[in-house]
Amino acid sequence: MKKQILILAASVLLAAQSFAQIANGNYLLDFTKSTINWKATKKTGSHEGTVKVSSGIVRIANDGKTIAGKVKVDMNSIACTDIKDAGTNANFLNHLKGEDFFHTVKFPEANFEVTKFDGKKVFGKITIKGITKEVNFDANIGGGNNQITVKGTLVLDRTQFDIKYGSSSFFDNLGDKAIDNNFTLTLNLIGNKK
Repeated sequence: MKKQILILAASVLLAAQSFAQIANGNYLLDFTKSTINWKATKKTGSHEGTVKVSSGIVRIANDGKTIAGKVKVDMNSIACTDIKDAGTNANFLNHLKGEDFFHTVKFPEANFEVTKFDGKKVFGKITIKGITKEVNFDANIGGGNNQITVKGTLVLDRTQFDIKYGSSSFFDNLGDKAIDNNFTLTLNLIGNKK
């Protein structure tokens, strides 16, 4: 037990030291280096891929005690990395971009607004398909040399954003065609000081 407490204390201290190295100011996200990976599971397996950041800014103030920011995601950039056949991959992506899922013609962007960081968790509001929900997730924020990194993983319930296709919460007798409501986003965001 003592060993676990020491490890936890060391982790918190390292995170605090890393965060303390970040200078106050605005950091523009580098959309060429920032990545968002997604993973969705279903009864018969899973699919995964990427989606691109189109723009974003992170603001640090009060000697690293306050963080805020906004991130825009290009929903038309969604890609699937596990389906190797080009035709099958294209059909799958067309379905994801269609009305059953993200309806990217009508909702080409998703947005995330950071409202607070308590040293461990990021709190904010995420908007997908025009629907906004409050979320929080564990995050590691670090940086130095006029750069900031934000890493974290969040789990979202797609049905909260009116994405009900293949959900056993809304449809009966789906059998092995059922798709889990939750999907995972893994963030690795990199910003450079303005």
